[in-house]
Amino acid sequence: MATRAPETPWPDCEVCTTVPAYRDSYGERVLDIGLTEAHLGERLDDGRMRVLRGDVPLHDMVALAESDLKFTIVLFTQCEACRTTWFYGLCIRGQPIFKPDEPGAEYQWHWDEVPPRASWAR
Repeated sequence: MATRAPETPWPDCEVCTTVPAYRDSYGERVLDIGLTEAHLGERLDDGRMRVLRGDVPLHDMVALAESDLKFTIVLFTQCEACRTTWFYGLCIRGQPIFKPDEPGAEYQWHWDEVPPRASWAR
């Protein structure tokens, strides 16, 4: 049985650790996609974070997930203040995730083809 790699620790950084927003869902703490996307978008727009690689631009991720045409939609970003690589992912059958990842993780990800934009874009 393969062992799971340990989680990357969260940095002590006000820029990137304040991106995720959470809400209560049936007694569980889950990532609030709308607020998290807004916080991440602000940091990408003002240059505090940058996109390393992704399936689609940040603001297209929800539309692609809602189309059910691609199982997992991901975006790798990097904080310019602390240089932490971040994984932001949406899955049509699972919970969204925003977590620190190892440097270069965007090169290790198994990238699947994105369906033509005309088939899912709003």
